[in-house]
Amino acid sequence: MWLVFALLAPLFFAIVHILDAYCVEDVFEKPWFGMITSALASLVIFAPLPFILPLITWDWPSVNIIFLALLAGALIQYSQGFYFQSLAYSEAGIVAAYWNMVPALVPILSFFVLRQRLSFYEYTGIAILILVSTAFCLIDSNLESRWKSLFLMLIAGLMQAVMFLIQDIVYANAGYIEAFLIITSGLIFAGCSPLIIKNVRREFCASKNILIPATKFFVIVEVANLIALALSQRAVDLGIPSFVAAVESTIPAYTFVLLIVLTNVLPKFGDPEAKKRIGLKFFLIATMVFGISLIV
Repeated sequence: MWLVFALLAPLFFAIVHILDAYCVEDVFEKPWFGMITSALASLVIFAPLPFILPLITWDWPSVNIIFLALLAGALIQYSQGFYFQSLAYSEAGIVAAYWNMVPALVPILSFFVLRQRLSFYEYTGIAILILVSTAFCLIDSNLESRWKSLFLMLIAGLMQAVMFLIQDIVYANAGYIEAFLIITSGLIFAGCSPLIIKNVRREFCASKNILIPATKFFVIVEVANLIALALSQRAVDLGIPSFVAAVESTIPAYTFVLLIVLTNVLPKFGDPEAKKRIGLKFFLIATMVFGISLIV
């Protein structure tokens, strides 16, 4: 069952990736604005709580688990901050390829921290997914990148890898709904924390004439992001972090398919470049399917 959630999560992450790219290029004056707008828009998740809480039995986890859940949320948000900033130094395809450090790091950390050992076929499947995903990211990009972007994404990748392991511990000791809401709270607190800095607050407020009209759009992006996070975390809850991280490396394939559709339906969000080397791209998708088959 974990695989269903793990395969649906990249679809919504791909939607968010496309919309984030649009925001960075056409809306945000500074890439890191995305971290703050994401946190503020995430508040929408608490709107239905007065209607939902009477219908569920709330079971608070221990203080240690609450702390870990908040930390997991903070790691998600801060890693996104490094991601947005890295977009200022390298093209999106290169930055997306750097995200593949996450499924490579999670099995390594799981081996040393959780003493989790996988089979040869499972490690092979993970390796195939990482390599094919990287090829997907670079197929329309050149190989020129900047060390600053690599350094930022290395930090982001480590944060995401640690986040996967923490989530595994949290969901083993807390109910899904409670854990998800606490993790999201950590995400919101972390995203709003830069506003404590006066210069950041001044720059952000100075852009209100651009940001306020786009509020509905930010909420749509964040709803898609929250759905992606909910699916991803449910997959971790039911499965193994290493496998979930590997399956989520299929995001470039989903992005490719969505861009082709959007190019014909909503050109503003599409990319004609997606149609280049289309045969090779579908071959890479087939290879991804083979890689997934090795880990399920």
